[in-house]
Amino acid sequence: MALMAERPKGSRGEIIRWGEKLFERHLVSGWGGNVSCRFGRSRYLVTARGAALGFLRAADIVETDTRGQAVRPGRQPSSETPLHLAVYAATDARAVVHVHPPEIIAGCRDIEEFVPLSFEEEYSLGRVPVIAHEGPTVADPEPVAEALRDHPVVILRGHGTVARGRDLMGAFLVTDLLAEAVRCRRMMPDPP
Repeated sequence: MALMAERPKGSRGEIIRWGEKLFERHLVSGWGGNVSCRFGRSRYLVTARGAALGFLRAADIVETDTRGQAVRPGRQPSSETPLHLAVYAATDARAVVHVHPPEIIAGCRDIEEFVPLSFEEEYSLGRVPVIAHEGPTVADPEPVAEALRDHPVVILRGHGTVARGRDLMGAFLVTDLLAEAVRCRRMMPDPP
């Protein structure tokens, strides 16, 4: 029986763990999405450009400074690093998850706000803003960061979601709950 490689401990290990969970829950596929966490007072751990969240290794996680620059030579952080840093600057987040859930992208393309059906989902998520967005990378992170001051998760029209949390589990859970809420809404029969 082959032994599994031991997962790194600490924040890098947590990023790897939650990247796997995001992939397993079909909240991200291929090389899409990125994850980060605050690491000390002025450092961040961010998944690298081109890193597949479902198959991360410690080398796929880049330590950055407050400008989003890699602290050590090697891999570059995600192109979405400015988005993550804007969320940290605007909120008390300790972790940020940005993924591309297909059901959310398809189900929320033509709305301004997503309203969950169940009381529990609305209590936990509130009314989720849908933010206009163009292109494969968030060019203007300020509207996203501003919306995340009052909401745990937002939807980027035609792109995906951005969630903040006290930790990676919290950001994962609100992302997963939003995906479930969108599935629930899609199960409703069309009005007669």
